[in-house]
Order: sequence, then structure tokens, then C-alpha cells
Amino acid sequence: MMKRKVFGFTLIELLVVIAIIAMLAAILVPAVNRALINAALTQTVANGGNIYKSVFAGQMEDVVFAGSSSSWPADGDFDSSSDYFQDLAEREVLNVPPSFFSARGLDRAEAMEDLDDSNNAWRLVLGLGSVTEGVPFLYTQNCTLTALPTSEGTIELDETQEPFRGDGMVVVHKGGSAFSLRGSQLKNINFNPPMTNSADIAIVGP
Repeated sequence: MMKRKVFGFTLIELLVVIAIIAMLAAILVPAVNRALINAALTQTVANGGNIYKSVFAGQMEDVVFAGSSSSWPADGDFDSSSDYFQDLAEREVLNVPPSFFSARGLDRAEAMEDLDDSNNAWRLVLGLGSVTEGVPFLYTQNCTLTALPTSEGTIELDETQEPFRGDGMVVVHKGGSAFSLRGSQLKNINFNPPMTNSADIAIVGP
């Protein structure tokens, strides 16, 4: 009976295979990570846009059925965006799970009263009643701006702050436009196109 010869890899061949796998990983891992970040940014853009639509619809309902004027939350009305979202939920302006306000890298709240900076992605701009459309209404908390910019410049992102760290941010404008900013797009003119600010405007965190 003839014995079959068993062929194995030589050490050099194994090293070549390992090197090829390492090269493929170096190429594919960043691409996969970028795709995941893009998907997360897209989802957060959609969520932010839906928050605005719900708020706007609620304001219009107040005008039509209650006869009151449409109003934006003013400086001093809320200490945080979490307080604002809880108020919207209590008034049934928003009917979403608390995890709706989270984003990539953040925890998920189990109940609306649990919302805080560990599970709420958003900063809130108060006092937008008298300003033009295009001024930021919401933006993700990894953006370090604490006042609306009125001159040209670049936006700094906190590399340690979720969601997205330094990979990008999401902004929702008064008027309803919602989008992400990344890389060379991180400019004041893109964040606040009218370059408008007001003494009535204040920004609160999650």
C-alpha cells in the first residue's frame, strides 16, 4: 500500500500568508470603520430631522387649535436638552423610545427620566424665536462650540467625546435641514450659515 505524501507550508510560506493577511486587514479595517461611521451619522441625521419635524408640527398644532403663537424654547426654559426632550415626551409632541436620542458610542437610556449626557447625543440652542432659518437648533455634543459663531473659522471636535469623537458631527437647523459635517466641511459657515447670534440665544448640553 502506497503512502500518501503530506505537503505542508514552509516557514517562509506561512510568513508570506501572514503578511498578506495583515496587509488586507490594514486596508479593510479602516474602510469598514468608515462605513460604520457613515451609517451612524446618517441615522443620527435622520433622528435629528425627525425631532425637528415633531417639534414644528407641535408648534403648528398650538397655533391652529389653541390660538397661541408658535414659540421656540427660550433661554432659561430648560437646563439641558434632556429636560427639553422629557417635556416634549410628556406633552406627547414626541412619541419615541428614549434610545432615539442616543448615537454611536453612547449608552441607551431605558426611560425618558434617565436621559443625560451619557445617553443623549444632543446640545440644544435656546432662544431661536426671533432669528432666521438656518441657525442651529440641535447639534451633537462632540462639537465644542458653546456659542454660535458669527465669523469664518473652523469647528473643533472633541476627540474624546462621543458620539463620533473627531470623526464628524450632526447639526439640525431651524427650518428643518439636518446633515453631518466631516473633515473639510467643519467650518462655521456650514454650521451657522446666516452667521447669526443674539443676546436671547443660549446653548445647553445634554
